Amino acid sequence: MYTDRISKYPAILIFAVLIILSLGVAWSMATLGMSAAPLILLGIVGILMLVLIIKDYRVGFYLVFLMGIFMFYIDRMLNISFPLGTVYDGLTALVFIALFIDNKRRRDWTLFQNPITITFGIIVCYQLLQFFNPNSGSHVAWLVSLRGNASFLIYVVCFQLFSSLKEVKNFTAVWLVVAAVVGLYAFYQEIFGLTDFEWEWMNSKPERIDLYLIWGVMRKFSFLSDPSSFGIFMAASALACLPLALGPFPLLKRLGFGLLMIMLMVAMSYSGTRTAIAMIVVGIVFFMIITLWKKEILIGSIAIAILGAGMLFGPFYGGTMNRIRSTFNASEDPSMAVRDVKRVSLQEYIATHPIGGGLYTVGHNGERYAPGHPLAGPWDTDSGYLLIALESGWIGLIIFQMFFFLTMWTGIKGYFSTDDPVLKTYMLVYITPFLALSVAHFTQDSMFMKPVNMLVYVTYALVIKIPSFQKKLSPVELV
Repeated sequence: MYTDRISKYPAILIFAVLIILSLGVAWSMATLGMSAAPLILLGIVGILMLVLIIKDYRVGFYLVFLMGIFMFYIDRMLNISFPLGTVYDGLTALVFIALFIDNKRRRDWTLFQNPITITFGIIVCYQLLQFFNPNSGSHVAWLVSLRGNASFLIYVVCFQLFSSLKEVKNFTAVWLVVAAVVGLYAFYQEIFGLTDFEWEWMNSKPERIDLYLIWGVMRKFSFLSDPSSFGIFMAASALACLPLALGPFPLLKRLGFGLLMIMLMVAMSYSGTRTAIAMIVVGIVFFMIITLWKKEILIGSIAIAILGAGMLFGPFYGGTMNRIRSTFNASEDPSMAVRDVKRVSLQEYIATHPIGGGLYTVGHNGERYAPGHPLAGPWDTDSGYLLIALESGWIGLIIFQMFFFLTMWTGIKGYFSTDDPVLKTYMLVYITPFLALSVAHFTQDSMFMKPVNMLVYVTYALVIKIPSFQKKLSPVELV
């Protein structure tokens, strides 16, 4: 028999190859142990994914997004020492390469004709010039830091991928479905507790228990790396649901988005991350201001404000509620006091080093890649802006802040430049969490932690792309 549609080779040859492969797997398991089976399976899956990505770079883009969410859970479950972060960066580079191999789709070269790309390019060039920073003392640290420039590759991919509103809707749907799954697993951890391998991971570092156990309540982290990244991801996803719940969609969809938003906010509260709570407040205030001319928005905003006041001042107690309330009483919070002292103590270094101490020379990264550097040591900056200022100097900090401001400015201008309610809604879906993340970056390295970093890169592209979409949508697209 011959299978003309699949192959020119006889079926018996295909069966022979499969039998040989099966025997090879069995022999590997017998000689190398049971660990050989999952490694071989991963190899086969990897080859399959490679073929799919080369054929359609969009597959790789979604794989990068999903890997940024589930890679930490896989690492905890399998307890492997393999650097999955390196695989993540390699996959990002592969998607970028596949973008130019895929000749079926037209590319948009207006990419290089907008201020977002120009400013992003300036940031990349500035980081490359850090090679000559005399304060770094380690070219190894600079070389390792180059992996951070994968963000520009993803931005280019996003600019090409989001060629229509349909693509934006598809990614938004994947994002919110995955966020719901992540949130539901946090509910599982809250109700049934952590699994055995999660407890084993928790106990592998004694300081981890001290950090995660607050007021007698274990902070939840779901599939993500830690409670902070989980809480921030939940907050950003909840804020994305807000415009959709009040957008120009059928009532049933709006109710669904509203319920999802509430569920994500409850899951967020299990993380005990006060930065995420502040994000919700900042995002809602921004949304209220930019859409205050709508009656239904005003009514909804009042309802949300009443709900928030009830949580802050109502007769509700416990570790989670105490953590939420402490967000708005930062002046009396010991951890915030420690962060303030740290920031003030480092201001002199920032003022006297305009180009910074060099990339990857601060804290734990410095301890590993630039030992002996004045900024290296077993400590964390906490603040993303502080980290930028220490590594890249106040010049680098100004460039980054200009870039974030330009992104928001472009998004707000794009929001008011279109009269289409659907385009307005999807613009708010992305710039509302972006603004909240840019504020949260003051107390956490929130904008570049996985998987929120992908949402940030997508926003860079969409503030340019969304206003360029067709102004009049069909009735089908409105739902």
